[in-house]
Amino acid sequence: MGESSTSSKPMGSFVYAMPDRTNPKSTICTPLYTLPSSLDYATRTARILAHRTNMPVYVGCSVDFSGSTVEEEMEGLKKVVETVMEKWQEKEKQQKVEESMQSTTIA
Repeated sequence: MGESSTSSKPMGSFVYAMPDRTNPKSTICTPLYTLPSSLDYATRTARILAHRTNMPVYVGCSVDFSGSTVEEEMEGLKKVVETVMEKWQEKEKQQKVEESMQSTTIA
């Protein structure tokens, strides 16, 4: 069998972030695996999501914005955060419905 002519892409950066319980306006963030081209984007995304969900998050990012404008990068970040937060809010609503149904069934 012949070797593939395509090279494998690097994993990207993987970041852990959590809300700072002593300062509600801050987050604590730790890169777990870094790739310079995606570390900043992964870190910003993780910090935003940890702050908005008030929960610890892991963010993996292999997006490479080299050759993109700042506006394109910010639009991408905005879309990612909006999409994740929509899914998060749907999950939260579903959990509340399930909890209320359980408490009604038990009572």
